[in-house]
Amino acid sequence: MAKEIELKLAIPAQAADLLKQHRVLQQARSYDSKELINIYFDTDDLDLNRARVALRVRKAGDQYIQTLKTAGNGSGGLHQRGEWEWVVKGPQLELEHIDPSLWPAPLDPVYLAQNLKPAFETNFTRKKWLLDVHFDQTQAEIEMVLDNGAAIAGGHRDTISEIELELVSGDSDLLFKVAHDLSDVIPLQLSNISKAQRGYRLFAPQQAGVRVNRIPPFDSYAGLVTAAQIELDHFIAARDILSFDRNWLNLESLYESLLQLRWCCYHLNRSSVIDKALKMPTYLSYKLRMFTYNLEHLVNIYRQSQAWQRLDNCPKELQHQADFTLLNSQYHAIINEPWMGQSMLEVMQWLYILNKEDLPYPFHDNELIFQDLLRRVQLPLHPTDKILWLKQTSPLLHLIRWVNYQNPQQGLGTKHLIHEANLLVDLINELGGLMSEELAIQNMIDQGLKVEPTLLARNQKDQYDKVLELGRIALSFNTLKKNLQTH
Repeated sequence: MAKEIELKLAIPAQAADLLKQHRVLQQARSYDSKELINIYFDTDDLDLNRARVALRVRKAGDQYIQTLKTAGNGSGGLHQRGEWEWVVKGPQLELEHIDPSLWPAPLDPVYLAQNLKPAFETNFTRKKWLLDVHFDQTQAEIEMVLDNGAAIAGGHRDTISEIELELVSGDSDLLFKVAHDLSDVIPLQLSNISKAQRGYRLFAPQQAGVRVNRIPPFDSYAGLVTAAQIELDHFIAARDILSFDRNWLNLESLYESLLQLRWCCYHLNRSSVIDKALKMPTYLSYKLRMFTYNLEHLVNIYRQSQAWQRLDNCPKELQHQADFTLLNSQYHAIINEPWMGQSMLEVMQWLYILNKEDLPYPFHDNELIFQDLLRRVQLPLHPTDKILWLKQTSPLLHLIRWVNYQNPQQGLGTKHLIHEANLLVDLINELGGLMSEELAIQNMIDQGLKVEPTLLARNQKDQYDKVLELGRIALSFNTLKKNLQTH
């Protein structure tokens, strides 16, 4: 068995030409280009997909290769997994090559032999370079591939345009060196979706999708690093899903994952057990903060669009200010900024470095952090203080995520607290949309545009009803909070 260590990077399809003249290719020892046709197999119930296994037959030139891939470890675009290959006679499976012990439980080899059938294809052109990379006193042999094509299932297509960097031998840190060099010219995005997952979400969209590991409870700083890596995975997955299905509800998930990633990084950075030389650079913290502000602006546009959809007759001018076309163009302008991709690559590298450090130090701050998070939630004494309501979103999200990290089996009081916190977050988001709508209406009035008189009154009534509901839930939340606080 071979263990792959690879870094996967998504690029715009039109950016592939930028690679041809890149200085990274000066390190190439060999080059190859092939047209690859891949048939993936599964059962009607998607047993392989559920077990996180991929089975395919690839046609490369005149040769057919059967490949089995099993789930492994991965974070923020860096992957390590099991892979086995066999040369076969044609596009049909030859399962006799696969030792039964290679199938993870609960897969049954006999059942699979009777029920596996073609599910989808991924067809693409692969350009491959073998790089000899040297930096300071380190060296590595790295395989760099550029794949351009599509996943195809049921007449639907999903574009494939990505670079993969696979460590053949040497220092894995140099994977990041090559990625950073590429990012100077090519807009890159970390990716954690495989070609098989692209095919599955076309083949069975209701059953398949990008799955990210749950963050396990932890009692050491090594666990906090893992939590940050998985939050980065959540961010990457939400960005990819949003790009695929244009369901803007995923923008909320993207924003929340970024908030929590920053929170994890903050607690790692302030820890005394991490050497000063390993602290996150100030400029990177700043770039993450700026990225958060940009996403927050887009989230507010989305919330405003949700607000006006409740109206029977919404003015065109108001619709335009919260139009999904506008949201889409602004989102892609931000997400495709080279500095954004570079920043997330740097965060992933920083977490990778920390993960290699010996950080078994006990995490004694669990209860202190919980109490601090409770204290930071300061719900308005007067429910009509709408600005203060909006300021509670981040403290509530941090509290929810932290409890879910550390207490998967929550006590009754904590469970009720988190339930109320989730309700508050949803209502605050809706209130934010209504407040954005009010500003848009008032701006129209100030410009002398014709506005239905009842429109502003309807908005203000809806806001009033929303803050009353927030106030009611706040009474319950504050009672639970008081019972859980230590003095």
